[in-house]
Amino acid sequence: MASARPAASPAAALAIGAAFVWSTYYVFVLWLGPLVSPVATILYPFLFGGIAFLALAWARGEAGAFASLWVQPAAWARVLLIALLQVATVAATYTAGPIDSSLLALIGDVVAVPLLLMAIYGEDRPLVRSPWFLAGVVACLVGGTLSIAGGHPLTPVHGWALLVIPTIPLTIGFYFLLTAHAARTAPATLLNGQAFLGAALVIAVVSPLFPGGSRGLEAISGEAVGLFVALGLSTFFLAQWLYFVAIGRGGLVTTAIWMSLIPAFTLLLSVAVLGIAPVILGALGVPLAITGAFIALEGQRKVNERIGPSSIE
Repeated sequence: MASARPAASPAAALAIGAAFVWSTYYVFVLWLGPLVSPVATILYPFLFGGIAFLALAWARGEAGAFASLWVQPAAWARVLLIALLQVATVAATYTAGPIDSSLLALIGDVVAVPLLLMAIYGEDRPLVRSPWFLAGVVACLVGGTLSIAGGHPLTPVHGWALLVIPTIPLTIGFYFLLTAHAARTAPATLLNGQAFLGAALVIAVVSPLFPGGSRGLEAISGEAVGLFVALGLSTFFLAQWLYFVAIGRGGLVTTAIWMSLIPAFTLLLSVAVLGIAPVILGALGVPLAITGAFIALEGQRKVNERIGPSSIE
């Protein structure tokens, strides 16, 4: 499919840019940790990212259906999914660490999305007969497991924190699959803007359930506000925008291949900026998972070349 697109190089540059910007998310979260409560770290980036998407949709003349989204059950399903994803991602970043969290996201992109596509829409089922795809999925899962089980310098994952391990890939799979399906008839900018603003509203309502309660949303320092604005405009807006533009120019499969670089960028930023490095066993899981992602997505590309891409793409 990607070979049929003439603008493959610009698409690759856009996708690599999106992967790098997304990888900065974990740095922002750990920077914000000593400054604010977890509920603030979850809510305010949604708010700023949602406002940016809504402004872009308005500038493009795409905001006409904004009000109608709030009464659609499917839209609220996406709101709840993205809210749950960010709660789990912040929890994983504080417990499993940024590298392992990015690997869980990689498993969501490479494993959960295709499997859910098969189960929900009955598409891409020939992938289960592709040795490339199956080998890549196994390598991706083994690499992610090796990194998580191999140890890391932050708090060990145990108890309730174990729930974030399946939650991140599953919510990624469901959210992006449902959003891609909805984007056939509605602008992706509007869908993301409504989902992010809805998620901010949901988090505000349930904030008393978080450590520090709703008071955690108050008395935010100027430094924290600046970091929230930067986080919202970068990983919640710019990365998403680059991702969807890359899909439009190079296709979903090619873009997803480049997204597998997120754990590599996260590893580099964790060492260079945060001074966090995994033990050797855990570090070996990163290249294995990334290699598995490329193999699985190469298998998906080969199947698409043979029978044609799914309608979701």
